Amino acid sequence: MEKKNQIQKIKKKNNQLLLSKLDLLVKGQESNSNKLEIIGNNLRKGFIGLALRNEELLKSNDQLKKQLHDVLKELNAIKQEREEKAARREKWANRKRLPKRNPINSKIYNLLIK
Repeated sequence: MEKKNQIQKIKKKNNQLLLSKLDLLVKGQESNSNKLEIIGNNLRKGFIGLALRNEELLKSNDQLKKQLHDVLKELNAIKQEREEKAARREKWANRKRLPKRNPINSKIYNLLIK
């Protein structure tokens, strides 16, 4: 009987040990679960922040595209003006110069044109 009591005591101690270990395991799991929940919340907040920042950057990019378009439009207008000026200068420089007319030649010239 004494051995039976000892065996029961040992079984009881083993059960208590097992229960305490299981209790520790459950507490650890709860702690991990809480930490994971905190991490999940932080990740969600981070992704929301990134999405908002991405939206800002897209708007900014659109504004910069519009500004670039306007600047290129102005630049092309300036280039065209310069090209037209250069063409006028070249035309002016290459024009055939007519001899100076004296009053008699002018009258004859005007009569011929009519």
